Amino acid sequence: MTTKQVAATIDLELLNPFVGVWGTKGEVRDFPSGQFVRFKATDIYEWLHGGYFLLHRFDADMPDRNIQGIEIIGYRKESKSYSMHSFDSLGNASVMQAQMANDIWSFTGDNVRFTGGFSENGIVFAGLWELCSEDSRIWQPWMDVRLTKIG
Repeated sequence: MTTKQVAATIDLELLNPFVGVWGTKGEVRDFPSGQFVRFKATDIYEWLHGGYFLLHRFDADMPDRNIQGIEIIGYRKESKSYSMHSFDSLGNASVMQAQMANDIWSFTGDNVRFTGGFSENGIVFAGLWELCSEDSRIWQPWMDVRLTKIG
């Protein structure tokens, strides 16, 4: 194994704590009222054969409808970041980049970002999602999420 392959393997291993079944709860902000409404979801993370990509399946009971989807997460050696490609049952497709520094994960897309991390010996993953309006370019809290490992 080359030095680059070893480094990529180590970086991929940082995704291991996500593997499993998670019960997700949170609050999503209803725009423009500003009120927060509760939601729940199930998130499942598993390695695809070969160990280079992590598959994330989600089934979310949001305040206005159920949304299901998949996300594929891989490591990009060039940028030392994780690419996240997601597709959902509403026809949405998005791409985000993830990075981890000092045990804090950050996910960044065109107008969405997340900051959070693991706690309680890896049993909980929690954080804050924010949205940025295209006209004002101001970031606003969007969702507080807490995933608890159930399997």
